[in-house]
Parts: sequence; structure tokens; C-alpha cells
Amino acid sequence: FSPSTGSLSVGFIRDRLVHDRMIRIRLAETTDLPELAEIFLATRLRTFHWCDPSSFRLQDFVIQTEGEIIHVAEDSRTGKLLGFVSVWSKEHFAHHLYVVPDRQRSGTGSALLKSLDAWLPFPHRLKCLEENHGARAFYRKHGWIELGRGTDALGHYLLMEYDGGGRLPR
Repeated sequence: FSPSTGSLSVGFIRDRLVHDRMIRIRLAETTDLPELAEIFLATRLRTFHWCDPSSFRLQDFVIQTEGEIIHVAEDSRTGKLLGFVSVWSKEHFAHHLYVVPDRQRSGTGSALLKSLDAWLPFPHRLKCLEENHGARAFYRKHGWIELGRGTDALGHYLLMEYDGGGRLPR
């Protein structure tokens, strides 16, 4: 789903058992957008402690995910959204991966990240802020490697890549 255009792209539904809970990974729907915006804001406020909190706004979600494909993780028993991944598919770029704070380190982020393998061609790329030590460790644990470094409005970042398990020839 692309929030700015309201259009759906090819998606899938996959249920995964994660820590004794069934998590459904599915394409986002229009009705998910308000809750996704809340997740986006709350998680950034909690995680990006080095940034000015007044720079984060609820409407940032729609602006920053414009034109992207968004998949959500939801508790398949309650329907509660647990997180999301948004992807700029033309560049195989995972732009955002956020999990509600009380479900971090529960396997939800891993399920979202692994779901990319089913539909996004390799290699996958992303930027991870250097100050976000937890996310850096998470991506490295899942086999992502550093390709380079840069700086944006939120600070210094690592450009990371995942090729599906084996190293790509360079």
C-alpha cells in the first residue's frame, strides 16, 4: 500500500509463530494508516533520544512513506498492529522498520525483516543511524553488512546491505 496514492501493490499474507504468538505479516490497508503513524511517532520519540523531539510529527509517516510498499505485522489473535516495514521497491531499499516499543526484542522485527525475502529482489539495502546501537546490532545479527557511511538530518548513518545469506561478488 502506498499512503500518498492509496494504491495497493502485490502483497501477501504470511503467518509466523514468534515466541508462542502468531504474527501475521500482510500488506498495509488504508485503515491501518492512523495506527501506523502513531507507531512511527512513538517509536522515533523513544529511540532517537539524540534528536530534538519537537522535530517529529504525526504527519511525518505519510510524508516519509510516500510511494513505498508497506507491510505490517499484526497479532493474528487480536488484530493489533505490532510494527511495519516500508520499502522503496525500485531500489530494494528498506526505508523504515519500526516495532511498537513494548514488542521490541520479541521477534516481530525479525519476522518483518525476513518477510522481505519473499518478494523483494536481492540485495536489500537500508540506512541505519550510528546512534541507534540496538538497530545496528539487530541488522548485523541478521547478516547485514556495512557498505558505507553518510550523514543526514538525523545524524551519521551506515549504509547496509543484505544479499540473502552469501556474499555478493564485488
